Amino acid sequence: METEKTNSDQKSVPKIPEIGILLCFSGASNSGWLTGLAAINVLKECEGDIVGICSLPSLVNRIERQLAITKRLKHLVVVDGCQNSCSKKIADGLGLKYNAYINLETSLGIKKLGPFTTLKYSEEDLDKATKAILHEIELIQEASKGYR
Repeated sequence: METEKTNSDQKSVPKIPEIGILLCFSGASNSGWLTGLAAINVLKECEGDIVGICSLPSLVNRIERQLAITKRLKHLVVVDGCQNSCSKKIADGLGLKYNAYINLETSLGIKKLGPFTTLKYSEEDLDKATKAILHEIELIQEASKGYR
C-alpha cells in the first residue's frame, strides 16, 4: 500500500484513495452485514489504493481527523443495507457530497430479515451487492476520465 508522510509527526499514513465507500456494515442484520462484505470484495477487486472504506463510527462521533479525510476524497459512494438509510442520513447530516447511493433493500431488492440475522444471506445477494458497488465505481471512473 502506498503511503504519504504527514507534516506534523512524520509518521507514514495510508494515501487517501480516490474513491471512498461510506457504508452501514452493521453486524446486526443480514443486509447490514452484506454491505460490509460487499465493500471488502470491492477492495479486493480494485487495484492499488483507488478505493477505501470510510469509518462510519468516527463520522457519527464527528472525529475531526476522519471528517477531514472523508471530505478530501474526490468521490464518495454511500451504501445502506435497508430502508432505514442510516449511512445516507449520516452523510447528509454531515454535509458530505456523494456521487452514488446504493440501498441493498430498495435498490437491489435484497430483503432485510431483521435483527440477529447476520449470517442469513445468500452468495447470490453478496454477488449482487458487490457488483452494484463495482458498477458505481466504474461509472465514477469513466466520468472522471473526461475531466483529466
